[in-house]
Amino acid sequence: MSSKHFYGWPLVGVGFLIYGLGIAPAYYSWGFFAPEVIADLGITRQQVGTVFGGLTLTFAVTSILSATVIHYFGVRVTVTIGALICALAWFLTGRAESLTQIYLCFSLLGGIGIGLSTLLPAQTIAVYWFNKYRARATAIILLGAAVVGAAVSPIDAMILENADWRTAWIYISITSILVAIIAVVFIRDRPEDIGQLPDGQLATEQTLTGSPAAPALASNSVDNGEKRFTLRQAIATPHFFIATFADIANTIPWRVLTVHGRLHLEDLGFAPTLAAAILGVRVGMSGVGRLSGALSDFMAPPKVMALALIVSALGVGGLRFAETPMLAYACVVLLGIGYGAAFTTAPMVFASFFGREAFAATGGLRIAITGVVGFIGPGWAGAAADSSGSYNSSLIVMMVLCVVGAVTIFRCRAPER
Repeated sequence: MSSKHFYGWPLVGVGFLIYGLGIAPAYYSWGFFAPEVIADLGITRQQVGTVFGGLTLTFAVTSILSATVIHYFGVRVTVTIGALICALAWFLTGRAESLTQIYLCFSLLGGIGIGLSTLLPAQTIAVYWFNKYRARATAIILLGAAVVGAAVSPIDAMILENADWRTAWIYISITSILVAIIAVVFIRDRPEDIGQLPDGQLATEQTLTGSPAAPALASNSVDNGEKRFTLRQAIATPHFFIATFADIANTIPWRVLTVHGRLHLEDLGFAPTLAAAILGVRVGMSGVGRLSGALSDFMAPPKVMALALIVSALGVGGLRFAETPMLAYACVVLLGIGYGAAFTTAPMVFASFFGREAFAATGGLRIAITGVVGFIGPGWAGAAADSSGSYNSSLIVMMVLCVVGAVTIFRCRAPER
């Protein structure tokens, strides 16, 4: 089969839609609606952060389950089930009348749905279908959340002008149903399932005709030149934990500002509409960063990730002093580019370290560890703001975290099996 008929690239477009529509509306809306939720339910900033931390913790831990479901049932089934769970979760979130109900609907049920339907399945599509062009495929797929996410805050602002925060969750629920439909119709789990090979490379006539020798030939062709680690072998290396720490350093600042970004900007004197515009630029520029993560096809992924973390450090540290719109925009541009590049590069680091076949297992564990550690971030920043009246100390701590992550991953070399 010629490369022009290779289904991997259309599937990248499918992954773009599934990841973007599956995670961005709920992920970015919660923090934007924080002032209205606080006023409606009478909760604190710390509780707003803890609710979001609960979501990220749940979907991170669920990634281990997602890896298992992908292994036994494939990406299509995993995404479909998760998206339908999300649809129910977001609908119930809009009906919640107490903090407990918010925890159950948004943090727990929504986290399970996102964990099954978005991050790990999206990354697995790129790793299963590509070798040579893996970073570019991953960058395009993960760009989906940035493109959709950039529109979320402005759309949320328009909804608040005509309705309330509860109405928005009905629309978000409908979006998740659309994701389930797209998954059922378009996702194919592996290129071998339809007689193809990664990157659309040519197979022999024997492979294409489906003869008894074909499966063995395809298997021998897939991971040519790549490492083959088991999960146990991978986690026995220090490389696994160094790379996971770098992922944590990248994730915590982004999640904290996703929840508390509008509150921080309004504390600095910015109007809600201007804060929405600034936050939209932050997410939009993460798309530029996600595309720049494709540099991992040309240079060592750990070095790309280290550079990205330094850029993030400049952005998050600068927000401590962002008292003018120009400076605030400059900081979110840096933060968006740095976060997006490191976010795309993290799965490339793991794939290059441990190989294709171990990716779902190692990736699921990485996401789970990041989620467990990252759970404390939004709640911690909210508690600090409740006690001190600002997010300044939290921003400095997160800047230092990015710098340490950059130094450690830059010095990390690929392990030997």
